[in-house]
Parts: sequence; structure tokens; C-alpha cells
Amino acid sequence: MKKAFEKLSDEELVLRMKSGDNQYFSVFVDRYESYITKKCKSYVKDEDAANDLSQEVMIKVFLQVSKFRTEAKLTTWLFSIIHNTCIDYLRSKKKRTHDVISEKLADEVFELVDADEELPEEKTVEILETLLDQMTPEGKLILLLKYKEKHSIQDIQNSLGLSESAVKMRLKRAKEMLNKLYSESLRKPK
Repeated sequence: MKKAFEKLSDEELVLRMKSGDNQYFSVFVDRYESYITKKCKSYVKDEDAANDLSQEVMIKVFLQVSKFRTEAKLTTWLFSIIHNTCIDYLRSKKKRTHDVISEKLADEVFELVDADEELPEEKTVEILETLLDQMTPEGKLILLLKYKEKHSIQDIQNSLGLSESAVKMRLKRAKEMLNKLYSESLRKPK
């Protein structure tokens, strides 16, 4: 019987979970528990806290699966729950959430910046901190989904309940802001 569950696609799994059959939730946990814990640990850098947060994420999935929009990709929806849960935790602990997000975006900054030369590391951090201080939490989430997690525009729009043009516009604005900050940082005296 377990083998049959393992062959379920994510879409089939979610549909069965939405129907209220709780045995499928254990299949979900088997499939995604390590992914969830790994993502949580990338935010909090603490094994115990990451394990607690992954449990919280799984409870949220269980409670919110009925709200899952089937046209969305499960991993995109799941990442948004992970992101929001971890950010809420960091805020409650009064940690600087933009530092965590800066680390997560630092590797992808060259995809976002229109530049021919490489950014010095300190400039990258400075630009990202300035950018993130000026962005909405939803803008940060969209950047992470697109550039860190490599989700498609359609997956992001379905998971966040936005139109395609809204997702594209928010990504465009965030990239424009980053490029503006990058240009300004180059003009600053050293």
C-alpha cells in the first residue's frame, strides 16, 4: 500500500489531502519533511529551532491544505509557508530578518544587477541591506521565490494569488530598485 502512495504526484497527493483523508498527510510528511527542515535551517541557523519551525510548517500545511489552489505548484506554496513562518519567528526573536534574506539573495545578486564588473562583497551586502529595508515582505518573498528558489512566474502567481502582470511588475520594480541602488553605490566616494 505504501508503494502506491509513493507513486502519487504532488497534485494527486494534495487533492487527496484536501478531501480530508489524513493518511495522505503522512505521505506528504515523508516526502517533504527533510526539505522543510533544510529550508528552515537556512533561515535560523539553529538545528533545534529549525526542527520546531518545520513542525510548525507541517501543522500549517495540514490546517491550510483546503485553501491550496490546485493550479499552483506545491513547492512554491510550501516555500511561501516556510518563508513566512521563519520570518515571523525571527521577528518574534527580534533578529534582523533582512540579514537572513540578504544572505539568501547574495548569491543571486548578479542575476538582478545590470553590471559588467563584479561587485565587492561589502558593496553587495550594503546594497542588499538598503534594498531590503525599502521593500515590502511580499516583495522580498517574490525575489526569493524567483531568484533563489527558481520558481516560474506562473507558480508564483498561483501560489500568492496574484495576476501574472502583478508578479512581473513587482519583480520589475524590485530589480529596478536594486539597479538604482547599485548605480548610486558606485558613485559614492570611497
